[in-house]
Parts: sequence; structure tokens; C-alpha cells
Amino acid sequence: MWNIWRSELRMTVRQRSYYSFLILWVVVLSLLFLLQNSAPSLTGYTNMTGTVANIALYIIPLFMLIIGSFSIANEVENGQWRLLSTYPLFTLSYVIGKIGGQFTAQWIVFTFSFGISMAISLVIGGGFSMKWLWAIYLFSVTLLFFFLVIGVCIGSFVKTRWQALSISVMLWFFLIMIWPTALIGILGAVPYTWIAPLMNVLLFLNPAELIRVAFVISLDAGSVFGQAYDPLVSFLETSLSILIYILYFICFLSVSFLFSMGMLEWRKRR
Repeated sequence: MWNIWRSELRMTVRQRSYYSFLILWVVVLSLLFLLQNSAPSLTGYTNMTGTVANIALYIIPLFMLIIGSFSIANEVENGQWRLLSTYPLFTLSYVIGKIGGQFTAQWIVFTFSFGISMAISLVIGGGFSMKWLWAIYLFSVTLLFFFLVIGVCIGSFVKTRWQALSISVMLWFFLIMIWPTALIGILGAVPYTWIAPLMNVLLFLNPAELIRVAFVISLDAGSVFGQAYDPLVSFLETSLSILIYILYFICFLSVSFLFSMGMLEWRKRR
């Protein structure tokens, strides 16, 4: 597992495209931070904070889905996976090594870019609340991790990078772009008494939506979600919410690992 982890990290860091992400994140994050100049301060959840979160919600999942799926699809396409299958390597170790190496590499470049962008904004004259900065940072890193794991799941069953790209874009479009529309369509077809419970259940099926809700609640703005989410928001504002997040994290990783292992084992037997 650690050999795969280190190999994935070294291979990713040596790629030229990796440093293009450094430039991309610096540009995007700097522009987002500079948005705060139009407001006296950023201490809580405002319209500007919502704009920053939405832009991160559009960009990060798409890139992480593509990167995660390509990390395995590239090896399958060039025959390296078939060679690795001949070694006494546990599939779980391979999956964990892939996710760990990619996440470490992407976390390093994002954190470095975040620091540079914050420094640029401070030099220009911006001011930040530490709570706001930590909320934005943890929101982005959590998105990065969850969608990188989903990307690895996609890579475990595709045959080519073109398939990986197509499925990644389609899944991103559904979970990020048209999720509210799909939610309205589903809720419009069920009895009124089912709407609130069904909204709470569907919230946990989309990690992007759950992360967004947790981000807004962390800035003490849970009331923006309306009456349907009031019981859930009230619970997530308590100290017991950390147990829900931990349980969700464990279940998400367990399902992802089982799916990826199942697909890769099936591919081995073919």
C-alpha cells in the first residue's frame, strides 16, 4: 500500500500538468478572495460567501472526478494494470494507495495555492475572519477528497480514459449542476408529507450537497435552507453532529472501497 502511495505521489508531482493546477488554483482563489474587497468584512455567511462556495463547488468536483478516474484508467489503457495484477498485491492496498497518493498530491498543491492567494489578497488590503478562512479551506479540501474517491471508483470499471472522462462529466453534471432540478422533480411526484423526510434522505446521497449544508451551518446560517431542513439543521448544530459526519465518512469509504475492489477483482478474473 505504501509503495503504491509513494509511487502515485511521485508520478503525479513529476507531471507538468500538476503545476498547471498550481497556477489555476492561485488564479481562481485569488479572484475569490479579492471579491471580499466589495464588502467591509467577511465574518459569516453572506451572498459573497455563497458565491465563493458555489464557484468552488463547480470547479473542484469536476477536476477531482477526472483526476481520480484517470489515475486507474490510464494504467488499464496502457497495460500497466495487467502487469500489476501478476504481483502479489492486494486490491484494497492498491485502491488505498491510489487514493492516498493522489489526495496527498492534490492537497499539497491546493494548500500551497490557498496560502499564496491569501497572501496576495492581504497584500492588496483585504481582511479575513479566521473562522471564515477555515470554513472555506475545509469545505474545499473535503470536496477534493470525496470526489477524488468517487473518481477512483469510476476508474475501477472503465476501459479507456475517454470513458472515464465521459462518465466523470456526466456524474458531475448530475450531482452539481442539475441536482436541484432533479430534487424538485422527485419531490413534486410524492405526497406532501413525504417531502421533508425524503429531502433529508436524498441529502446524504449527494456528498456535495451534504458538504455544502455542513459548510453553511458552520457559519451559523442554517436558517437559509428553510423549514424542510429545520429538524436536521437543528441536530447538525449540536455537538452530536460530529458522530453523524464520522459515520457518514466511514460508510462512504466502505462502500467506495467495496465497489472499487469488486470491479477490479472482476477485471482480474476476465
